[in-house]
Amino acid sequence: MADATATPTAVPLLFGRYRVQEQLGETRLASVYAASDERLQRQVLLHLLRKDLASQERSRTRFISEIGQSAQRSHPALLEVFDSGEAAGRPFMITEYVRGRPLHNLGALSITQALLSIRQVAGAVAVCQSSVGADTPGGLYHPPISSSNLLLVDAGRVKLVESWSLPSGEILADLASYRAPELSEGQPLTPASATYSLGLLLYELLTGERPVSGADARSTALAHLSVRIPPLAQHRPTLYLPMAEQLVAKATARYPEHRYANAQEFVAALDALLHDLAASTQRLAVPLAPRAAQPVPALQPVVVAPHPQPRSSGFDSTSRISRQAPPSAGINNVRTRSNLTRSLVGWLVMICLLLMVAIGSYMGVSALINQFSGISMPSLPSLPSLPSLPTESGPLSWLGGFFTRDKIYIVNLAEGLNLRSQPDVTDDANILIVVPNSTPVTKLQDPEVKDNIAWLRVSVEVSGKHYEGWMSLKYLRQEQ
Repeated sequence: MADATATPTAVPLLFGRYRVQEQLGETRLASVYAASDERLQRQVLLHLLRKDLASQERSRTRFISEIGQSAQRSHPALLEVFDSGEAAGRPFMITEYVRGRPLHNLGALSITQALLSIRQVAGAVAVCQSSVGADTPGGLYHPPISSSNLLLVDAGRVKLVESWSLPSGEILADLASYRAPELSEGQPLTPASATYSLGLLLYELLTGERPVSGADARSTALAHLSVRIPPLAQHRPTLYLPMAEQLVAKATARYPEHRYANAQEFVAALDALLHDLAASTQRLAVPLAPRAAQPVPALQPVVVAPHPQPRSSGFDSTSRISRQAPPSAGINNVRTRSNLTRSLVGWLVMICLLLMVAIGSYMGVSALINQFSGISMPSLPSLPSLPSLPTESGPLSWLGGFFTRDKIYIVNLAEGLNLRSQPDVTDDANILIVVPNSTPVTKLQDPEVKDNIAWLRVSVEVSGKHYEGWMSLKYLRQEQ
């Protein structure tokens, strides 16, 4: 057998079974080769302890431990271990063969692809964390969480691996972008440390940006101690997923006790988000075909039934458009107030016209009498000023429904829409209240555009309280 420093290329057939074909790259501990299993006639991956680490007992022990733990866990998003052993004094592991493209630098994924990808990774980490024993108090080993370690192997399927495509000098800097802050403070690794990394990975898949970076591995790791993870909309303004914002915010909390305790809790929150998106999207109702007319008996009154109307399908969370919202009590109240106001203002206008005609007639007759007879008619007493027409902020602002009947909008978002004190989606501190779906709001001024979002200043009543603030015009439907 070859000496301990030999490379796999010097051993064309390993154990009389695995034929080495080409080197694909290196990971933290291993050199990775494409090989073929000539006994079972299949492609495999050979992970062999790196030549420069062969004499380091600590690296050798760690690699052997990771091989043993990898063989104990099984998940579709992790490499399946087929065999292990030692060749020329260097431990090796044989796994299933995969080839794919790392998700790093692919840009923002679609919402569905990002959520399904992170769901696979989180499920794999949860399986590893659930296998806790005396030798593995923190759970079984899994590859470090990073978009560089996440391979897209085919449509909708990913694998979490130790990436062999990165240069060895960039591996530590890559992993530092996901390093939990407590680890930089010398605290031990916990299941909550993994949820921090999962939260940052989800942020990157949705926005295409890593929220934490630095000049090198050390500065990046230390940046986690003080950085504030920005909202998703800062890097992807068209994205509006409040539940995803909350999930990322909790997963990436500064202190472990404020996060999801483990990957299983993260998976449960992710499943709730996926269920909410799926439940909000329903099939559109198909309009019913008109029924054939029935023969009418002679001399009988004919009653024509109204044509059946197709029912609305409700809210579609993907497009955020509601084809037809059901009427609510709030909308009926606005319409009733508008009708009453219309009648009152009509009477006021008619009375004003009658007074103007009477005053003009009196003044004309007075002028004629004074010209021909020299008799001066008594002047009219000073009349009280007529009430000003109602405006949005005037003394009769309660009549505003008439003048703003074309300014009534309806909240058109299933989970409700934030009312903000300022037109700024990046600062959650300015949220005044979440206005429920189908609630009517009144426009106060023309829309303003900020950060590529059209904002509308509105007033609304929720639970008997009056509020004024800003809403995204995208999720408001004008009342017909």
